[in-house]
Parts: sequence; C-alpha cells; structure tokens
Amino acid sequence: MLRSVFIIFFGLLIYSCPVFGQNKKPVTPGRQASPLKKTTGTPARQAVKPKPATITKPVTVAPADTAKPDTLNPVGNDLNAPEITPDSLTEKAAEDKLESAEKSVADSVRAYQIIAGDISYLSVCPGTNVTLPFKTQGPFDEGNTFTAYIIDASGKSIAISLPVKSGPIKAVIPSYKIGGEVYRIQIVSTIPVVRSQEVSLRLLQLPTAKIEVTDGTQSVRIMPGQEAQLRVHLAGAAPWSFRLSDSTTVLNTLSNPHYIAVKPLDVKAYKLLAVSNSCGSGTTSGEAIVNVNNNPEPKLELKEAEKLARLCSGIPFQVPFNATGKFKEGNHFIVQIADRTGAFKTISSPDTTGFITTQIPADYKPGEYRLRVISSAPYLVTQAANVTIVSATVATLQKDSLHLGENQSGALTVKFTGGGPWFVLLSDGTYENNIQESPYKIKVKPLYDTNYQITSAGGLCGVGQFSGRAKVSVKSAPASITLEKLPQNLVCSGSSIDITYKTEGRYNPGNKFTVQITDKSGRFIDLPTTVTPTSMKVKLPAASQGDTVRVQKIRIISSSPAVSSAIEELDVIAPDQAIGEVSGRGTITKGRSTRIQLKFKNGLPPWSFTLSDGTSINGTFLNPYLISVAPATTTEYKISSLKSGCGAGTGRGSAIVTVDN
Repeated sequence: MLRSVFIIFFGLLIYSCPVFGQNKKPVTPGRQASPLKKTTGTPARQAVKPKPATITKPVTVAPADTAKPDTLNPVGNDLNAPEITPDSLTEKAAEDKLESAEKSVADSVRAYQIIAGDISYLSVCPGTNVTLPFKTQGPFDEGNTFTAYIIDASGKSIAISLPVKSGPIKAVIPSYKIGGEVYRIQIVSTIPVVRSQEVSLRLLQLPTAKIEVTDGTQSVRIMPGQEAQLRVHLAGAAPWSFRLSDSTTVLNTLSNPHYIAVKPLDVKAYKLLAVSNSCGSGTTSGEAIVNVNNNPEPKLELKEAEKLARLCSGIPFQVPFNATGKFKEGNHFIVQIADRTGAFKTISSPDTTGFITTQIPADYKPGEYRLRVISSAPYLVTQAANVTIVSATVATLQKDSLHLGENQSGALTVKFTGGGPWFVLLSDGTYENNIQESPYKIKVKPLYDTNYQITSAGGLCGVGQFSGRAKVSVKSAPASITLEKLPQNLVCSGSSIDITYKTEGRYNPGNKFTVQITDKSGRFIDLPTTVTPTSMKVKLPAASQGDTVRVQKIRIISSSPAVSSAIEELDVIAPDQAIGEVSGRGTITKGRSTRIQLKFKNGLPPWSFTLSDGTSINGTFLNPYLISVAPATTTEYKISSLKSGCGAGTGRGSAIVTVDN
C-alpha cells in the first residue's frame, strides 16, 4: 500500500514540473535547471492537453559530483507517445520506466571517450615541457575543458597543465619529481567528467658523479714522473660532462666509469667541481689524493723480457724497462748484449726515457746471448734476459716433377732455414702461413701443366730469400666440341639463332669459342657470337642480291687449344618479303557466317596477320588459310599487316562479303 502511494506521489510531483521539449539545452550538473523558455510556439507545459491524471516521464539529471556526462539529452516527453493514466500505470510499469531511464543514461555515458596519444617514446627531464596529444569521442559541452594529470607510483595525481578546449595539451613536469622512475599521465574532462586511459612517461634522472682511485681507495702513491689512474663513477642519463678541480674537463662522455690519467709533480687532491647531463647539473662526491714520493730510492728492471726471447739481426726492436725513483741529473740508459764469453757490449745510444729502440749489429752470428740495461747516475744494472739471435728466412722449392691425372692433387716440398714460423706464396696463388716444420709439403691441384716457383717467403725476421722451381704436368682428356642438333634447318639470312653445344677436356685460360659459317666461296667466316655455358647465340649474315635458298655449312671452333666441332648444314633463304593474298566472294543473311581465303608466298613460316576488321591470327603454318567471318553489314576484307619468319610482309587482294538484310 505504501509503495502505491509513493508511486502516485512521484507522478504528481513530475507533473507539476515544466515539461522538457526537444529544443531544451542540456542541464549542467550542479546548477539549478531554469524553466524552459518559449522557442517556436506554445510553451512546453501546453504541448500536451491538460489531463489531471496524466503522468510524464521523469527527467534524470546526473549529480555534479558524478562522472556521468551532463550533455546527454534528458529523458523527456514523447509528444507522439500514448498517454499514461494513473489507472494504467501499475507499480511494475513505474519501476520499468525508472530502470529504462537509468539504462538510457548509462548507455549514453559510454559514448564519451578521451583517447590519449602514445608518448612511450618520450623521455623527459623533471621541470621540462611536454606535449600530450589526444582524441575525443562524443558531444562534449561547449564549456568543457581538458586537463592533464601526472600520477606517481602511490596513485597520487596532480594537475600539470592549464585547462584547454582541445588538444594537444602543453604540460609541465614538476621539477621535484624523481627522475629514473616511470609515471602515468591521464587527461580528464570537466563536462562531462571523463578520464582517458593512463599512458606511461619515463623521467630522466639528474646526474651524479663520484671520484676515486682505480683500486677503489681514496689515495695512491707514485714516483716522480709517473702517472696515476683515477676513476669517475657516473649515474643518471647519459651522456655526461664534468670538470675536475685541476680544470680537466670531459664533455659528453658515454664511458661509465670514466678513467683519467694524472701526472702531478707533487702531492695533490682531486675533486669533482660539477657534473651535468641533458637534465642539468647534478651532485658530486668523493676525493682522490695522489701522493708523489720526491726522494725515493732509484730502481731499474727489465719489463716483458719474454718479448725479447728471439731477435733478428739488422731489424730494430724496443727494450722496455722500469726506472723508478730519483735518478741524478745527467743520467742516461744504455742497452748491452753479451755472448757466451760473458763480455757485454753496448748496442744502443744513450737515452733518458723508459723505452730504448736499438738493433742487433749485422756481424752478430745466430746463437744464444744475454741482454741487459744499465743506468749511469747512479750506476744500476737490470737483470739479464736470455735472448736468441736468429737469421733471416731462406726458402727453397725442391725440384720435383709431378704427373697428375685430371682433377688430382699433389704435394710440392719447400725447405726453410732461419727464424720461423714461416710463410710461403707460390706463383699460382697457393699460400701457406704459420709453418712450424721444415721441409714442408704444400698441396697443389693444377688444371693444366704448370711451372711453379716461390713468389714470396719469410719468417720471424720478415721476408727472406727464396728460390727453386718445380713442374707439374696434368693428363686430361683431349678437348672436343659437340655441336648439338640445330633447332631448325631452314632459317632466314640476317636472323639470329641459338645453337646448343657441349665440350669435353681442358681448355686453356683465354680460350674463346666462335661460330663459323661458309660464304659463297665455301670459306668459313666468323659470326658474331654470344657464348653461354650451354648455348651460343649467333647472327647470320645478310643475303646477297639475287640469293634465294642456299645451303651453308656451320661449325664451332675454339682458340686454345684449336679444336673444331663437326660440320652441320643449314638452309639459308633470302629474307624475301612475304606476300599474303586475300580472296573470296559471298552473300550471307544477317547473323550467318562464311569463310574467306588467305594464300601466302615468300618469307618463312609461320605467318602472322591482321585483317582490316581487326581479326588477328598469330603464327600459322597453314597455306592457304581459311578463316570464318560473320559481318553485320557488307564488308570488304584486306590484310592490314603481315609478318613471317623473315620479317614484315605485304598484303594484296580483298574479299567481299555481302550481307542480305
């Protein structure tokens, strides 16, 4: 009972409100709807004849604090719909009406959409501007605006742009946002309240830099004149630029960590003054102290002595050594060498650096020696390194005579003396290197009889001396040419034909194949020939005046070795112009057909022709040729064009077909 009373009361309340017409503007959420003013005629309240018991459809307005769109047309009266009276409006019907109205509004909300553009390719710095594209769907209110929000990992969002009427939005990333993290961007409208999907945006990180010694400590000790290696650890977005306290500046480096060599004259502390990247200046930390020992005890020692194990006479080499500590003014270093007798002799000029370049005198014989470095002030001597003086390479190709069958391989012998490993290059291009033994067998596989010699050979001491010759003979099948069956025995002079062939045996480099044909005197002459591995395309010579059909001989020859194929005969006809003659007379009724005749002479079949009515036949060997025609009106047929195996021809005569209507 109470529910029925509520339904009747709700209907009377709606009836007492103005009726919304079709021209009513949308009601903005949060504002009081004003009565509908007169537009084109009778006020909306008078649009339906007054009946006290008539109940109108309710108008649903979304609350201001909801996200439902407020620009949708409200659910109003349908002036053409049948009246609903209190007697006919049951409780269930009223509930259905309410559900239908709510469903209509809900369906309309889904028609509004904001689609944010893809910005995944962007990487920006905090405090910088960013342009955010977007698209919309649905009739947003004229007073609607769009605003961009940034959302952090905790879900907190703040506006980062001014309200705009349309896209794109120019937003500013807050400078206090932390770089190196991924944030989400969302665009929100006001009328109605609609939110776009969230799109990711990565913020670049401000740089940081820390300086230290390469071993991870904060200090290092060096001798006067030595270098110290410092290491700078970098973080944030690359590339980085930074400056040290000694004014050393590094610009746009991608190396991380970045290494710097310093060579102070006295104890010195190194700090980072500043670091920056594309996002601006960052923070620095750390300190590296380089201590220089100004009065150390001098020391002298050889370095990397194993590299001096084998030396070549007359070839310069470098002697690396360490000289640490404080040497006296005027000090110099020299390199000495001693043989088995133990007497050291100087083989270098005096030098003040830690690397001396010298060479073994040419009069020193191959053998075992000892090498050392001495200083003059104070007098110091390094440990002695055992070295071996080796001689230059001498390579000799043994005088072998090999006899190989076709596609067989053999081995030539080369003997080496002097310092190895060795290499050798033969005259046919055969190359071997890193040879560790002597004598050495080199595999060869010549196609023809070949005389071998050494083009270059050498070893540890570079290119040496080489000599010797060897001959390798190859037994192969005799060369021969087979001229395959000709594609046709009757051809036109001046035309091109393809000739297939095959060969056996070996042909020398530079060999050429040529097709020849006999002239009037029976002498073979060369034809222009295009050679492929399986066929040859040749162009026949033009016929002389008065020639008709002539039997000519054809063959293939090679130049090296000089070989000829078997001789074949070819009938060559003069390229007489083909003649096609049309004939025929006939009378037909409309819709019937008849045949006309074409006769050909001269030229070489097949013949191709086109008639005056457009009928075309491509390549016939029939002579005479009968063709059916079915003209709609009386027609005279002639040959428009004619072509044969020897070129273009001419037509003559005509055929007349009369059509009796």
